[in-house]
Amino acid sequence: MLDRAHQIWFPRDDLGKPIQIWTPTVQFNMAKDVEISGEYLYGRWDGTVTKFARYTLTSKCHMMLGAYPLDVQNCALGMNLLEGGRLVWGPKTEWFLDEHKPPVVVRSSGINAQFQLVKVHAFSYVNSHTERGKNCVYAVSTCDFRALEEECLLHDCISADRLGTAKCEMCNYYGNCTSGGAEITCDADEVDQATGLGIFTSGQIRFALVRRFNFHLIQTYGPTLTTVAMSWMSFWVNPEVVPARVSLNVVTVLTMLTQTRKVESFPEVSYVRAIDVWLFACQWFVFVSLIEYGVVHYYIRSDSKVTDKSNHVSDVSQTEGRGCCKTLTQKEKALRHDYAARVWFPVCFVLFMIGYFGYYVIDYVKYTTGAI
Repeated sequence: MLDRAHQIWFPRDDLGKPIQIWTPTVQFNMAKDVEISGEYLYGRWDGTVTKFARYTLTSKCHMMLGAYPLDVQNCALGMNLLEGGRLVWGPKTEWFLDEHKPPVVVRSSGINAQFQLVKVHAFSYVNSHTERGKNCVYAVSTCDFRALEEECLLHDCISADRLGTAKCEMCNYYGNCTSGGAEITCDADEVDQATGLGIFTSGQIRFALVRRFNFHLIQTYGPTLTTVAMSWMSFWVNPEVVPARVSLNVVTVLTMLTQTRKVESFPEVSYVRAIDVWLFACQWFVFVSLIEYGVVHYYIRSDSKVTDKSNHVSDVSQTEGRGCCKTLTQKEKALRHDYAARVWFPVCFVLFMIGYFGYYVIDYVKYTTGAI
């Protein structure tokens, strides 16, 4: 929802003829299903006419899903104001006395469950069709929506029976908004003078959206993490009990394959996403645990073949063996493989998690905690 107001000079007609009121034309970039509602005019004693209109539209957003589901999306809604008009967010009239009034109205009932709106940047600038590089920013507004959005959802303000209550009233216009900033490169009065041929003003709203991670934590990361940890339990089972070891490893591999099937419901892209890296690593750890038991079982079978021969070893050779370094039997090698796997598999997986979340969660934490 966008609210806009244009102040237009009302020409006086002493002859009583119908007065034609000029109104600027607003064009939305990459938008469809644009609907105008609540359009009306009112005039003041000095001849100023203000036109109000509410636009409801659907806009596209080009998303980069390389960090999905730990991604932060920046979507922009652009608009052009033709015919020499000037676009200003939150004009000062008797209806807009508060200069910190949020220019974008966000209602809690329209919050998408997948994303959390954390910040909105709104700015206006002037461009030129004819002169290259002639553009400047003359108005900037920033609204922070992190503080109250979760509180609105906590109070269940999306319920119809709670709308209008004291706790939920601010959920329709929440946000800490400030005007101005370092991005302003020209004065607003310069825009009024720059009405030559090919000059037009534009506006843009940038939405910073953070994907909610709780769903993916419960549905994807939690189950796959427990599956990998369950595969480590095979290292504590006696390697000579073949059915138990094989059954446990096969079950974890099949469970992991079932978990990877969830990727089919995720957005399809031509590059590797964070969720793909996680699922591949988990599947690799589970598969390697199965291969580890294959190596251990090979040592166990080799030890059983040489047991009879080792019983006929002379006492002299045994004495020489004790005097030097003792040679490990195949069974002892198998047990040592299991002992090493009990330590190195969890350590390697923890190191992978540190590198994984350290790489993908940097921007996510900055937006959710308000660092940027």
